[in-house]
Amino acid sequence: MIAIAAAAALARGSVAEPGAPRDDDLVDVARVIEDAVIDLRYATADNFTGAVLYPVARCKLRRAVAARLAKAAEALRAAERRLVLWDCYRPRSIQAELWRRVPDPRYVADPKKGSRHGRGAAVDVALADRAGALVALPTKFDDFSEAAHRRSALVGDAGAEARRLERAMVDAGFRPLSTEWWHFDAPDAARYALSDEPL
Repeated sequence: MIAIAAAAALARGSVAEPGAPRDDDLVDVARVIEDAVIDLRYATADNFTGAVLYPVARCKLRRAVAARLAKAAEALRAAERRLVLWDCYRPRSIQAELWRRVPDPRYVADPKKGSRHGRGAAVDVALADRAGALVALPTKFDDFSEAAHRRSALVGDAGAEARRLERAMVDAGFRPLSTEWWHFDAPDAARYALSDEPL
């Protein structure tokens, strides 16, 4: 019920009064989903670049997107699962560095066009058990092989937890990316401006 109340409060933030919360504000997701496991991989060297790209492990999303994520977290909590946050809002300057390293639009958005992460409207997530330990997942984060594509990753026993995650995220209104089982976009991502706001 905590997450549902938080989601409702966030949704009310669309009033355009001066100083009032807005649905396009970037908010700290850890304040919305208190049991989320924060494991932002670009704040560590445990990512495909092998470099620390984020100065802090803080997951920000647009207020309305965070409200959707809170709904997914609530559904998963009922199944004794917790959301693991691997990536959220990504400043434009960091997107440019990722593109420099992997200029492949199947996996990294061209910074000239911008990414949904750069709009605060995409999230990379996994699942943990109640104690916060990762459950069995199809691949590691940022696996650029066919094994990470949904048509492969969601199959059989090895894909059971990824299917559970996808159901909760889709039911909350997110759209899955075909090449990354962990990536989900808000359906209205394009309406949010690209940003280089610090984490």
